[in-house]
Order: sequence, then C-alpha cells, then structure tokens
Amino acid sequence: MTPSENSARTIARVAAIPLPHDAKATRGQAVGLLVPPSVFVVPRGWEWTHTAPFEGPSILASLIRGLGYPFRLFDQRDDFDPERVRGLAAGCDIVGISVYGDSFNYVRRAVAILKEERPQRPVVLGGPLATAAPRLLLEATQADFVVAGEGELTLTELLDHLSGDRRALPVPDILGLAWRDEAGGIRLNALRPQLQDLDAVPFQDLGAWDRFRGKTIPELYLSYSRGCAHACSFCYRPFPKLRLKSVARVRKELDYYKAFGFRHAWWNDLTFVTDRDYVQRLMRDALPAHPFSWNAFSRVTGLDEETLLLMKDHGLDIVLYGMESVSPEVLAGYRKGITRNAMIDTIHLHRKCGVKIGGLFIIGAPADDAAGMRDLTAFCVQFKEITRVKYLSALPGTPFYRDCLKNGLIRDEVKHLEWLSEEQSVEEDIDHPGFVKFTEPLSKPELRQVYRDVNGLIEQRPYDYIRRDNVFLEVGDKFLKRQPAKTRLPGEIR
Repeated sequence: MTPSENSARTIARVAAIPLPHDAKATRGQAVGLLVPPSVFVVPRGWEWTHTAPFEGPSILASLIRGLGYPFRLFDQRDDFDPERVRGLAAGCDIVGISVYGDSFNYVRRAVAILKEERPQRPVVLGGPLATAAPRLLLEATQADFVVAGEGELTLTELLDHLSGDRRALPVPDILGLAWRDEAGGIRLNALRPQLQDLDAVPFQDLGAWDRFRGKTIPELYLSYSRGCAHACSFCYRPFPKLRLKSVARVRKELDYYKAFGFRHAWWNDLTFVTDRDYVQRLMRDALPAHPFSWNAFSRVTGLDEETLLLMKDHGLDIVLYGMESVSPEVLAGYRKGITRNAMIDTIHLHRKCGVKIGGLFIIGAPADDAAGMRDLTAFCVQFKEITRVKYLSALPGTPFYRDCLKNGLIRDEVKHLEWLSEEQSVEEDIDHPGFVKFTEPLSKPELRQVYRDVNGLIEQRPYDYIRRDNVFLEVGDKFLKRQPAKTRLPGEIR
C-alpha cells in the first residue's frame, strides 16, 4: 500500500472507535499514559486549569481503550517529584508520556526510572514538545519512540507494531514517528499530513481520570478545531493548518459529556472566532445541548457585536486576547497582524456588550525599548482589562526559536529545555540562571521593573467564572505559586 492508502485504512479504524463506555479490553498488552505536572503559575480563580481533564490525554485514553488495550491513565499533575513514578506503571507493558513545553525535566527523569525498572519496555513520548523537537527528545532522554504531530493515527500504527498486530506496518513506514534503530541511531520518518476530517477523532474518555471517578467533573477542556489561520513568530502550533469539526459533531460531544455534570469549559481553539458564520451556527445548534459557562481565546480582529452578543447569550464568560504589545515594531516582529487601535476597539466592544475581556501581554522582545515600555504602562493605566503580562520565551519549533539558535542567544538546546521546565511566568523568572534576555535596550533590572509596573496595574484576580464581577485583591493574592519540580538527575550539577 502507498502511505496515503495506509493512512486511509488507519483513519477508518480510528473513526470506528467506540464511545468510551462501550470500549472492551481484547488484547494482552496493557498501556499506561502519564500526564506530568506543570510549574506554570495561573492567576487566582483559574486554579482548576491544572486539575480539569486535559483534552489530549482524554482523547488518547479513548483511542487506546477503543483499540482493545487494557489502559491506565496516571495523572501526576499534583506530584512534582518524578521519583514517585517508580513502581507506578508496574502493570503496563507500554508507557506513553505527554510532553508539554514545561515538562522536559520531569519527563527526562521519569523516562530514566521507567527504563531502569524494565529496560525492554517501550516508552513513547508525544505532545507539543515532542512534535516541536522529536530528535532532541530522543537524544536527551532514554525514550524509544516520539510521536510528532497528531497522535491518533501514528499511535494506532505504532501500537500495532508493538503488539505484533497482523496489520502492523514496518516502523520506517509509520508516518510522524521518530525512533531508534537497532544500532541506536535516531531515525525521523516522514511527517504525517494533518487529519482533514476531525469528526473521525475519538471522543474524550473523561472516565479515565481517577481523581474524578464517581464524581462530577466541574470543568473541562473542549475544542472545535485544530490549528490556526495565523503564524505568530513566538507561538508554537503543533497543527499548523486550521481544521474544523462539524457543528453536528460538537453537538454530539456536548450531549455525551453532559452526563459528567460539567458547568464550565475552556475552549482550546487557538482562535475561537475565525469563521463568524461557523461560530454563530455553533452557538445556535450545538451549545443549547447543555448550558454551561465558558472561556475562549481569540484575536482582536475577529469579533463583531452580533457574534459577541450571541456568544454571551450562550454562556460566554470571558474572551482572552493575545495583544502582546502596543508597539508597532514589536507587533510586526511578532507577525501578529493587529494594531493598538484594534485592541482598543475590541475592549470597547466588550464593554458595550457587557462581556469580560482579558488581554495578554509579553515584554522583552528584541525591539522593546524604554519608550515602548512607557507606552505599554500607559495603556494598562487606561485599560484595566489586561489580565496578564509575562516575559518573552523562545519555544522550540517557532520561527523565533530558530532565530535564537542562529544568532547564538540559545547555545545549548537541552539547557534551554531545562529552563523552560522551571519558568513559572512570574516576575522572579528573570532571576533564574537560564533566563534569556532578548532585548538589548533594556537591562534585566529595567525589564523587571517594567514587569512590576505593568503587573501592578492589571486585573489582580482576573476572572473567576463563578463570579460575574471583577474583583481587585492585594498584590500578594494575584497568583498562587506552584511547587518547583524536583527534576535533577542523580549527581547532576547545574
């Protein structure tokens, strides 16, 4: 078969996956999936974002169980010590780990423990960081395989290989896979084209999360799309091209998930309003299935009054906008395609419609200077709808990251991953030895003072969906610090 014929066969299998409650174990090999913790600090009122069922692992749980494998999800998001992975997956013959941009340190140690326990047991990495840097992850960890890109098709074919299924493809023919050959060399297979029909993706298996077993799930993550129509230089998109589910499919998901009793959702879509006609149909035809409040990300160029009011009537609590900067030079460098005036227009639109808004800003771009920082501070004095400010980061897989490699700002990729694993998105990040300063005009003390000045002006308890009003608290109550990960390898010195 050709690669496209193999993919079509696998898509048909994935599309036929039963609903989670109908899945039955028919195979001998047990599969475990580990979800690591994050040190990322969230504003007061959003603590649930670290505990709600993550969408990606929930979909993979449904896929693996639907393929007939006995399955266990290990939710380690509250445990920052990878040493406690020891013995956790003793009953699993294959172990997968979700790898996010801030989990490298934890995952590296967790993989080492898993391989120490059972050297021949396959360990598979997947997720955003795996997609961005598959070779680097194989070089820096003892993992056997890395799934790059959408996981449903590649993981199905990899599990066929690992379980000896009669349909198994030769490993070099599995698209979207990085792996080690018999000589220990790292091989990167051809990339897998993005899935065209998102209606084929399995539903989330929300029952796989032990912390919610037998309980209501108050909040969850949803999506109606993958990818983004835009290409900001600092933003990593594991799925570059925008693809949409049918409105009917979204309706079916909500009908299914409402049995878990959720009352709030965070839409994962990178830009919620790209197609206003689609969003309006989504509001009218899908969301009435189960009333709930919700958050979304969008662009300041995407909304109009009719669409925003319709979203409000169907549960919208807040829209978060990546405004990033008020400097035209910085916005151009970011490839944002937006203007300061568009931000102001969107803020006024939200005020007119009575819908909460959160603006997100980044400081420390190469073109940032003292004048631009004064403009940003003045903007935040005028508009207190700003929700968060953070220092600029270079994320693997982005154009900005590649530029930093070329110009020598990032000299050691592994050390940079270590830093990203400890970055908490707080003022004190600038004190970390791994912090990279990208702007020449501003010294570290000056940049830190800008963070402090802007952070002191913005909404301090950004938005708790349980309360409709905006509440301003003392500065110390703005963010809840996370425990730093204990992730150094034995004998490691940094």
